[in-house]
Amino acid sequence: MNDHDLIREILSGDEEAVNELHNRYVDRLFHYIYIQTNSYHDSEELLQDVFFKAARQLERFEGRSSFKTWLFKIARNMVIDYYRKKPAKRNSITMETDTLTALAGENESAETTVIRHLHINEVLKKMDKLPTHYQTVLHLRFVEDFSIKETADIMGKSSLAVKSMQRRARLALAEEISLEVSSR
Repeated sequence: MNDHDLIREILSGDEEAVNELHNRYVDRLFHYIYIQTNSYHDSEELLQDVFFKAARQLERFEGRSSFKTWLFKIARNMVIDYYRKKPAKRNSITMETDTLTALAGENESAETTVIRHLHINEVLKKMDKLPTHYQTVLHLRFVEDFSIKETADIMGKSSLAVKSMQRRARLALAEEISLEVSSR
């Protein structure tokens, strides 16, 4: 059953549909929020807030974008509010082993997976040095696999702005990686 069908079921009172839709997005949303906040506790609270807000506004979901895009936009706005309330906090890109395992290919050897994880960890450490908006665009595009248009919708920017930001973010990341290589 697709998201739109589940939403119709939820609006007609089906509790099973609520659970299915929640389970479909809870892990990905948690990882996105955790990467933005670098706080497990705050991420759990924000995740609950995102689902609560989505449930309250579900009747207003018009389907102009995918439900996933709509949900991530709510999450992004919650993270922005989180930083408005706690401006001293600095987000950091870190990922747990489960997330890294999910990024590995299913048919890879253990050795290839370990090498891939080492490279991913190095890239993520370099991403942490980038400005927040660069981290966000790279995460949405390459970890969450959102399209340019979906990323633009989530970030509240035009597709052209996201393409440009993605290009600058990739160049900045390449420069960070190049600095590390040249200093060794």
